Amino acid sequence: MAFVKILSSVAIVACCSLLGLQAANAYALRVKELRMLRMAFAHLESEVISYATFLPEAIEKVVHLTSGGVKEFLQEFGHRLQSRSGDTAAEAWEKALKGWKKHLHITAEDTQILLTFGKVVGISDRESQQRYFQIIQGQLKNQEQKAEEACSKYQTMYRNLGVLGGLALAIILL
Repeated sequence: MAFVKILSSVAIVACCSLLGLQAANAYALRVKELRMLRMAFAHLESEVISYATFLPEAIEKVVHLTSGGVKEFLQEFGHRLQSRSGDTAAEAWEKALKGWKKHLHITAEDTQILLTFGKVVGISDRESQQRYFQIIQGQLKNQEQKAEEACSKYQTMYRNLGVLGGLALAIILL
C-alpha cells in the first residue's frame, strides 16, 4: 500500500510540474511569436515597398523566414490570396488569423492589432503602406516589451507553483 501512495505522489508532483512548465512556457512563446511577427513585417515591408513585390509573392518569401504558428498563419494567408476565392486581402487576412489564432500564444490585444493591420493591407498607395508597416512594427515592439515584462514576472512563478502545488497536493493526499 505504501508503494502505491509513493508512486501516486510522484505522479501528482510530475503532472503538476508539467502543468506549471506549460503555463510558464506560454509566456516565453508569446515573446518569441511577437518577435517573429515583427521580423516578418519588416521583411514584408522591404519586399512590398523597396522591391515592389506583389503581396502574395512577398508573403511566400516571408513564410520561409518564419516558423511555428506564425509560419502557418502567414502561409494560410498566402494560400487564401493565391486561391482567388473572391476574398479581399482584408478578408483573407481576417480568416487566416481567426483560423490560426488558437495555435498562437498571442493575447486578444495582439490579435486586435493584427486584425487592424489586416483591414488596411494592400488597399492604399506605397507611402501609406509603408506607414502602416511602421505602425504595426511599433505596436508589436510595444507588445513584445510588455510580453517580456510579463514573462520575467510570471514564468518563474508558474514553474515554482507547479512543483510546490504538486508537492502540497501529494502531502495532503498521503
